[in-house]
This record gives sequence, structure tokens and C-alpha cells, in this order.
Amino acid sequence: MPRPMKPTRVLLPALLVLAIALTACDGGGQSSNAATKTSSAVVPTPAETFTGAPGTATYEYANEGLLVTVKLDGSDGTMDVKNSSDNDLEAPGLYVLDAADGHEVDGTVLDAAPIAAGETASFDVRLDDLTVDDIGLLVLLFGADNYGAFVRTA
Repeated sequence: MPRPMKPTRVLLPALLVLAIALTACDGGGQSSNAATKTSSAVVPTPAETFTGAPGTATYEYANEGLLVTVKLDGSDGTMDVKNSSDNDLEAPGLYVLDAADGHEVDGTVLDAAPIAAGETASFDVRLDDLTVDDIGLLVLLFGADNYGAFVRTA
């Protein structure tokens, strides 16, 4: 009477053949060696969803009772500050980190003045030779204090 085959004697060779076949498959003729494989694939950037006119942008900063909105058209615009906090604020300022290389460019808040707690104020702003497309990051200042980055909303 013949002895029945053990399951491992059947499965082991089958798994070995499958492993060799999968290792040999390289997905279309490209090298499967990760050390020599280079990729020129470009990671897609999400499309902007801003709906304003070209060359315009709106940025907002909101934190603990403070709402600051900057609206730009080219390199000029306005800054509206609503100080609902319990603290008086020194005169506002801003700077830009250039989108091309990250260098810091000072913006100008014209006729900047302190803003008392509970008050609102509006100022004209100028970014000199920068345009909306040059802005990598727009940063808010009050006096010498860096309050952080604005978020582009439109």
C-alpha cells in the first residue's frame, strides 16, 4: 500500500516555484534592483481652488480673538485687524518668504499704529516688487513679535 504524501512535501515546492516566479517578474521590463532604480515621476501638486481674479489673493490669520485679513492685488493691498482679544497690540507688520528660494522680504504696513484691545483697524500694505505669485509664506508681526503665518483663503 502506497504511503500518503505529507502536505509539506507538496506545498513547499509549490511555494518555492511561486516565489521564484514573483521575484522574476519586474513589472514591465524595468530593473527590480531598488539601489539602481531611479524615478523621474513627478508628484502631482493639488490644483489651486482659489476663485479670485488672477494676481489677487486673500490671506487670513485667526487666533485667540485676533482676526487679520490681508487682501492683495498685485503687490499692493489692505490689512484689516479685528482685535477681540484682551490685549493691546503693537503696530502690525509683515514679511514674505519668497516662493522661489525662501529668502525673507519685508513688507510695508503704511501708517502702522498700535491697536487697543477690542478695537479694529485698517491699513494699506505694500510688498514692493513682489506679486501674489512670489509669496511662499506670508507672516504676521505685531511689533517685534512674530505671530505666525497667514493662510491663503482666496
